[in-house]
Amino acid sequence: MNILIIDDEKTVLKTVDSQLKEMKLEMERIDTANSAEEAKEWMKQYHYDIFLCDIVMPETDGITFAKWVLERYPDVKIIFLTAYADVKYMKEAISMQSFDYVLQPVSTQELKNVVERAVSQIKIERKNQELINMGAFFQTYEESILETGALQYLEGRNEEDSYLRRLILSHNVNGAGESEYLPVLIQVLKTQKHLEKIEKPILRLIYQNVLDEVFQDLKVFSIILLKENSTDFAILLYWKRELSYETETVSEKLESFRILAFRALQTSMAIYCGRACGPAELVKYSQPLFQAKRDNVRRESRVFLPRENEKDINSNSYRLQLGTWKKLLDQDQFLVFKDSILSYITKDYHGHMNASGMMNLHQSVTQLLLVYLVNHQIGSEMIFDDKLPYLTYMNSWQGYDLFEKALTYIAVKLQEITGKGKTKDVIRETVKYIRQHLDTDLPVTEIAEFAGMNPEYLTKLFKKNTGCTLKEYIVNEKMESAKMLLSTTSLPVTLISSHVGYGNYSNFTRSFKQLVGCTPMEYRKAASNQKMQ
Repeated sequence: MNILIIDDEKTVLKTVDSQLKEMKLEMERIDTANSAEEAKEWMKQYHYDIFLCDIVMPETDGITFAKWVLERYPDVKIIFLTAYADVKYMKEAISMQSFDYVLQPVSTQELKNVVERAVSQIKIERKNQELINMGAFFQTYEESILETGALQYLEGRNEEDSYLRRLILSHNVNGAGESEYLPVLIQVLKTQKHLEKIEKPILRLIYQNVLDEVFQDLKVFSIILLKENSTDFAILLYWKRELSYETETVSEKLESFRILAFRALQTSMAIYCGRACGPAELVKYSQPLFQAKRDNVRRESRVFLPRENEKDINSNSYRLQLGTWKKLLDQDQFLVFKDSILSYITKDYHGHMNASGMMNLHQSVTQLLLVYLVNHQIGSEMIFDDKLPYLTYMNSWQGYDLFEKALTYIAVKLQEITGKGKTKDVIRETVKYIRQHLDTDLPVTEIAEFAGMNPEYLTKLFKKNTGCTLKEYIVNEKMESAKMLLSTTSLPVTLISSHVGYGNYSNFTRSFKQLVGCTPMEYRKAASNQKMQ
């Protein structure tokens, strides 16, 4: 704290200054001014908490100066020091809510008492303000704090359940003891960049509106738990115990939520559904969901039921084909090497590879690659660059799509380095990637990144070898896929639209008509009539 003494008498200034310094009040600064104007100059440099001010001064009196100070700094304490026991001054000082009024000459003890009271009052007020600010902060961010704590508890990262209990109590209209709960974990797989820019309250509102629409025919309520610095989130669904909804019933609604969320936000999701339980069992049925998310290395966009989330797959069930892969590398058959590894994941492992199995595979493949590089005197810096940093590759075991991109990039890079690469191989890999990702937006930049090429160069190369541009080829493939679904399934056209990467149904219909010459519904009707003939 800082004190400023204002008095036109230099002897008074010196005396009071000396008295204050003898008290050892732990003040940072004790300054003096012999006029109101000099005091204002001091105030330009420092903030003062307590003013010891004479009332009767030339030019600007103490009362006028004190009013000026309190208008700008209402929390400061004004203590008037004067030799005049004038009732008029005392009344005016009291009316302007000055802290105290003492007569000169003042004893050291009396001065100490009044200053200590001022210091004590300031500390109390500041503490109260801190509590007010803390309360306002918690009130503003309460939901976010509770959600973060609840998510950590459900994941098993802490044992504090109070956040979850308070969150449930703040939302549950039925009462915690009267409801059944079903934990649901949402993993956002692919999304547009704009999703990261949407503020959490807006994102919550969008998700809540979609959930309300999906569950409007069921008396099911929801609590959304958004994760900080992540697009993933969790949902607690709950209903009255007597309703006893089957998990399959709820999972069908969650599938609708997945589709509608894609349309609203152009975001692809994996939804992990737990089991209905009481509040005390939520952590038991939530933890398998987080493991299921880690084990979804194929990043499948669908609803995973409890029996899938709780399965225990042995990562060592299948032997790695290390001999075959080493031979392919030694023969410089890099793309075949890549295809064989990816086939092992998707076919030999029956699509059930988990995080542990993926890590084991990644480690073994990395060892094969490093041995090849050493034997052929190829520096690792020739493989791992800005497009594929080494650390990015080392973390690619966490997802099949990441691993596929990294492995494809390495295979193409090895072709370039060894001179074994062929244009037709690049085109073949590009076509394969497009056909495998028809359910996404498929921007050219993404495909070029996969192929390890400049987008402009890949576009020219593709046009030269296929006769059509990348964008034209993508649209053609999407429409061919849509035609197949329209003629062989009874799926709603809106769902088919999302299956071929169109979040906007109108855009899909327009593109389909431009290419095929009729609307999707007209095409389906014609295909149906042809079958009946």
